[in-house]
Amino acid sequence: MKKSLPLAAMLGCTMLLQAQSINDEADMHTFARHFMAAYNMGDLAAIQKMYTDDAIRIDAHGKEIKGAANIADYFANQFRLNNATLLLKQTGLHWSDAEHAWVAKGTYEVYGKTNVYDIKINLAGQYANAMSKQNGEWKIAKSVLSPLADGENVAIVDGLYKAFAKGDIPNALAAMDAYIVWNEAENFPYSDKNPYIGPEAVLNGVFARIGEEWEYWNLTDIQLHDVSGNMVLSTLRYKAKHKKTGKVIDSQTAHLFTLKDGKIVAFQQFTDTKQAAEAVRK
Repeated sequence: MKKSLPLAAMLGCTMLLQAQSINDEADMHTFARHFMAAYNMGDLAAIQKMYTDDAIRIDAHGKEIKGAANIADYFANQFRLNNATLLLKQTGLHWSDAEHAWVAKGTYEVYGKTNVYDIKINLAGQYANAMSKQNGEWKIAKSVLSPLADGENVAIVDGLYKAFAKGDIPNALAAMDAYIVWNEAENFPYSDKNPYIGPEAVLNGVFARIGEEWEYWNLTDIQLHDVSGNMVLSTLRYKAKHKKTGKVIDSQTAHLFTLKDGKIVAFQQFTDTKQAAEAVRK
């Protein structure tokens, strides 16, 4: 009889853990539904409460945001730029010794249009949320996003931006097809030679002129969206200062890339051309 007590205790503990796991999984499904509802209603206060104060969010391109307030600010910027709908599908829940937390995994899809240029958005990927229970409420302590397996086009465009940011122009040009068709936005200072055909034309007609005429030209707040038809849409901001006039720009911008066989074959810029035109004018 005494020997059976440890076994009974073990079975009891196992059953308790299984019941707890089932309850937690149900809670995670409910949490995902509440997060979707808050996102789709643009309820920033509710979204912020769903993260721990010291939460970390890492997007599919490795960009890290720390703190619930900063994460809420990120979503506020997204709501301003995009009119999109979020769809979450939770696919699993497991205990992580590394995170010391339950980790809810699943897929996400964001679809809709940009508020700026009315361009379609179709962004999809995977998420893994390390969850923490505080005062009886589940919160996200760490959220890691990753692209789906077919995100090669996004990775290519991301590589171009990273090369450009480092001043690594050869690698930026290497992402382009030999016969790329590159168009600057109409009335933009460098649209005078549209279309630029081939990487060398882009180098001489756009990149070199930017380097010569601007004290700095930074691309910030870059968000990449995988859209249909082998296209990648990038929403971002230009922040730059003109050498001769000393004027600065801070303009909403979008880039639309078309890719084929691992190379960028077409590019179209959309931006606030008025700011750029006024910046170069003495």
